[in-house]
Amino acid sequence: MQTSIWGYLFLVLGILGIILINLFGNVTVDNEDMYYILKEVTEAAMIDAVDYQAYRVGVGYDGVTMDKDPDTMHCIAGIPGTIRIIEEKFVESFTRRFAEAARGNTNYTVTIQDIDECPPKVSVTVTARESYSWIGGFFKNRKDNQYDYDANSAEIVNTLSAILETKRED
Repeated sequence: MQTSIWGYLFLVLGILGIILINLFGNVTVDNEDMYYILKEVTEAAMIDAVDYQAYRVGVGYDGVTMDKDPDTMHCIAGIPGTIRIIEEKFVESFTRRFAEAARGNTNYTVTIQDIDECPPKVSVTVTARESYSWIGGFFKNRKDNQYDYDANSAEIVNTLSAILETKRED
């Protein structure tokens, strides 16, 4: 009898261990996937948003961005070979590419903190909120609410700052 109780104990501990490994493994894999998706999408969106006219002719404000103040740009106007991105194109391309690459069963919050057109630099934060509703069943009967977190969901936050560079040949 005592041997069978030990057997049941090890069986329950094994099942609990497999559940915990699966739960934490999914969170880790999701974080890694999200980081690489964010990195690749940001790079591709920055390349999509390059202003080729500014690269060929030099940074100018005729017809491209009339509403921007030239003093906010840190590039010298009229010098060909200056790399510059267009803010609206970056946001559009980033949103489209991220929507294509992200999973459909997770809620995402995309925050673009900073976009500098020249020199091209962006800072993007993506917050993925995953729902683990089956975990909430363990904590819902607790009388004293001493927990400061939501047991039903987890937030995975990835922040990336990127600068677009090229090798300049003089």
